[in-house]
Amino acid sequence: MHKKVSYIVTSALLIVAMSTTAVLAEPLSDKLKQQQTEMQEHKSQYNTAKQKVDEIESKIEHFDWQIEALLTEIEENKTKIKSIENDIEISKREVQKAEEEIKAEQDLYNERMKTMYMNGVGGYLDVVLGAESLSDLFEKVEIVKKITELDKKIVNELKEKQEALNVKQEKLKEEQTKLIALNNTQEEKKKALEKDKSEQDKLIADARRQADAYESVVKEDQAKIKETKRLIAQMTAKVSSSSKPSRGSASYSSDAVVSYAAKFLGAPYVWGANGAESFDCSGFTKYVYAHFDVRLPRVSRDQAEVGTYVAKSDLQPGDLVFFGYNGGSGSIHHVGIYVGNDSYIHAPRTGDVVKISSLSSRSDYATARRVR
Repeated sequence: MHKKVSYIVTSALLIVAMSTTAVLAEPLSDKLKQQQTEMQEHKSQYNTAKQKVDEIESKIEHFDWQIEALLTEIEENKTKIKSIENDIEISKREVQKAEEEIKAEQDLYNERMKTMYMNGVGGYLDVVLGAESLSDLFEKVEIVKKITELDKKIVNELKEKQEALNVKQEKLKEEQTKLIALNNTQEEKKKALEKDKSEQDKLIADARRQADAYESVVKEDQAKIKETKRLIAQMTAKVSSSSKPSRGSASYSSDAVVSYAAKFLGAPYVWGANGAESFDCSGFTKYVYAHFDVRLPRVSRDQAEVGTYVAKSDLQPGDLVFFGYNGGSGSIHHVGIYVGNDSYIHAPRTGDVVKISSLSSRSDYATARRVR
């Protein structure tokens, strides 16, 4: 009887325990599902936030490219304007000189006519009628002939100089017209530049807001960049311990390129800057490679034509990586140096500094080139 009761009690306890476990398991399962759902939402938020920030960054870079192009054109126009102004000054001096020469020739001709009139030599007929003998006639005819030929020469020279003067005056007018047109173009470009700068300032402010709002979701990239910096430190130590090539050496390693580029982390981005205190994107890559006696063109779209093509899957530290719209070389507006670990170093945009960024986060990757 006692055993039977014990069995019943034990069975009851087991049933209660199993029921309790089932009841507890169900909420845990629901909680796990909820956590998984939240994790997916956070991942989606992260991807959305990153995509938005990347799009803004890309737009800012594109504005930098447009603004730099405008600044280059403005500087070129300034040079053209100065050249035209010099041409105008030269033309003015030439016109003045021609006018003075014409006046001098005209005065000389008028003086000769006046002298002939005062001496009673009015023309060929006066010479013939005033001749005292045949010999005197021949002499006077020869004199008149020479005077007439000289007068014709003077008149022809005066005409030629007058025509040359007219040509110089027309050229002067053309140069002045060109100058006015170029000045107008310059003003239009300045207005376009101011508009682009204004639009870019809005994007930069938006990018800062996005960065503040999504600071927590970029930890993944921050961890990757931290690891990349550690790897670069290893490269630098390796380069320092080996026979480091001097500036201008044709023999250098990819580690040396990355190590040298990393020296400028934190340098500010400035339009058209070539280093070493500040850079724009192509100014940075040009400066780094110039240290190793590799002469790159000045702008990113031209740099994308040098060296040899490299597939994204075959990238090595030191390769140049390019970004642009539609993935085409004609639309390239940004460049950086691949440093390994899915990362690249670059001078990003106005309001930023030379830094390391994640390559896979870029949706506008275009191509890569190996220049060593």
